[in-house]
Amino acid sequence: MWLTPHLYLYAQPAADTVRLKLDLPLFDFPYQKEAIDAVGRGFFGGYANPSMRQSLDVSTGVYSAFHFGMKQFYEKSDMRKPLKRFIHYWGTYFGDYLLIYLPGGDAWLHEEYHRAVMSRHKANSFNGVNRIPIGADIIAVSKVKDEDLMRIKESSPADMVRLHAAGIEGQYLLLNNLQRNNFFYDMKLPNLFLYWMSTVNSHAYVFMSASPNFADKETEKMNANEPTIPSRDFTGMDFTAWAYDLFRPREPYQDRGVHPSGVGIDRYRTTQHLTAEELKYLKRQGVWHFVNYLSPMLYGIDNIRLGNSGLTGNFAMRHLLTSFGTAVSAHVFLKREDLKMAFAYHNYLNYRHYFPAVEAELVDYQFRLGSVGMYLSPRTIVGMQPKNHDFRNGKAEFLGLFGLRIDVMAGSRFLPYIDVTAKTNGWVAGNDFLYSNTSVKMGISARF
Repeated sequence: MWLTPHLYLYAQPAADTVRLKLDLPLFDFPYQKEAIDAVGRGFFGGYANPSMRQSLDVSTGVYSAFHFGMKQFYEKSDMRKPLKRFIHYWGTYFGDYLLIYLPGGDAWLHEEYHRAVMSRHKANSFNGVNRIPIGADIIAVSKVKDEDLMRIKESSPADMVRLHAAGIEGQYLLLNNLQRNNFFYDMKLPNLFLYWMSTVNSHAYVFMSASPNFADKETEKMNANEPTIPSRDFTGMDFTAWAYDLFRPREPYQDRGVHPSGVGIDRYRTTQHLTAEELKYLKRQGVWHFVNYLSPMLYGIDNIRLGNSGLTGNFAMRHLLTSFGTAVSAHVFLKREDLKMAFAYHNYLNYRHYFPAVEAELVDYQFRLGSVGMYLSPRTIVGMQPKNHDFRNGKAEFLGLFGLRIDVMAGSRFLPYIDVTAKTNGWVAGNDFLYSNTSVKMGISARF
């Protein structure tokens, strides 16, 4: 479920070289096989339920293209500067706000991340943003069967926990993509309003899910206005449900009881369903979420020069809710001429233990194989996570991931790419699979 934000900020104009990078992942296997089974309408029907990577790249492209257009207008228009600045500021502001209610916007992405978890378990659903609900306060993922939710909870309690929190996982990955692109490719796109709108909205949603005055009253309204099972959201307040299932991984889903209407399962959790310990833990995540404001990029600083070596850098902190608890990560971006690198230190935390991991990535390293030019982007994660996504146990298991993306320079602007990722058991932001998996993605990258 998505809660609509209300925020008033100015977007910052950009002024240097105009660049634009768009990715379109056409194929993502084996996820797409599961999406096809979930939708049940053949190969092309599976595209109705995009993978996490597919929906993320669509949203990144939508915002990049829109902000690119606004930047082009600001730089190329012969209009008088005060009027041009006014149109640029308010056009970006209202465009980003309107995109909340349109397919491809960050609310759509939020819901698609929920849906991707369900699709992996062959459970179909409907993204309410596809109805273009202009002005709606709450947007639901509906048309979900109780039986599918029962099956997910029974077969993979960790996926049930992740299901509730996956929405803001997608939102923060969208910000990460846009910030990385501005840093690595010097796009200087006017993304600031979106950064703040999405961060503040996500943060407020965590806080509100722990507030009896808000969460419980909104849940009562939803229950009263949704008499049929297809009309109901899959979870209600995302993070109230996240905390509930995090602490109760082995409780059968049907034990939630009967819906107040007498039809179906009582899906939605309120703060009254949480113990004092559980509610305290959820409130603590609202405090931890302040680390998401710790990035110069959130304040309009895309590049920080590091001495006289020609090296520039930047950083961002992230606090995310996971299948086993939380992840607090420090991301560092570095570049010098054609060398682009990204590093991260991850602290994965369950209830009382932490598990470290490190991540390294080389971005678009130019390479030639005979007469064929290409960009290579290898990525690796090595570390530990709670064994079997256990929230309380201190036992660790190895987390390993290796990925390699190859963009082939087949043309000056359009580059076909293949991206292969292999991982062990473990949660990785933006990866649809909680358990060991090898995935292959193929698509087209456009660079202008």
